[in-house]
Amino acid sequence: MTIALSLDARTELRRRIRASHMADELAAMCADLCMEQVEPEAALERIQEKALERLVSLLDTRILSDAEAMDDCLELIAEESSQVACEALEKGMTRLREGLALLESLESEDETEAFAGQFAGGSVN
Repeated sequence: MTIALSLDARTELRRRIRASHMADELAAMCADLCMEQVEPEAALERIQEKALERLVSLLDTRILSDAEAMDDCLELIAEESSQVACEALEKGMTRLREGLALLESLESEDETEAFAGQFAGGSVN
């Protein structure tokens, strides 16, 4: 019975983790930490702590009385928190790069318009 409960709990936890899209949520936190110029190692640590906190909240409370199932799920949480944190860091960095590229294109566009305005104003008869 314990093995079945452990397997069911682990499967359910994995399903909840996938359904939570936690890495997407934590990517915003990553971007904020980067904007605050937090060192990458410290940012990863903070993100992993937040992931652990959120992952623990996904546990099915029915397994609390089963030590083996609980240990199994906590092991999964430890594994998943690292993966979620790395994925969030990658997604956050991608968002920052995309934002910078957009900003650069807008600045380039503004410079082009300003130049075109000066050129047009000076070339009329």
